[in-house]
Amino acid sequence: KGIYAFHKKYGYGLRSRVEAQISRIKRCIGATLLTQKIASQECEGVIIANLINLWNSFGRSVCVKNG
Repeated sequence: KGIYAFHKKYGYGLRSRVEAQISRIKRCIGATLLTQKIASQECEGVIIANLINLWNSFGRSVCVKNG
């Protein structure tokens, strides 16, 4: 019953964490590619992927509920 049962049933908390992580990445890197040529965009995509993998290697942030 209620909204919390819905969140539990459909894993809303996990989805929220994933969306927050994507939001952090977009704020740091940007939502679009900066280069114009296709070859340059491919290289930029590889660089961004390597950067995200490096960030993920440091570990996930720990969320603690206060209260």
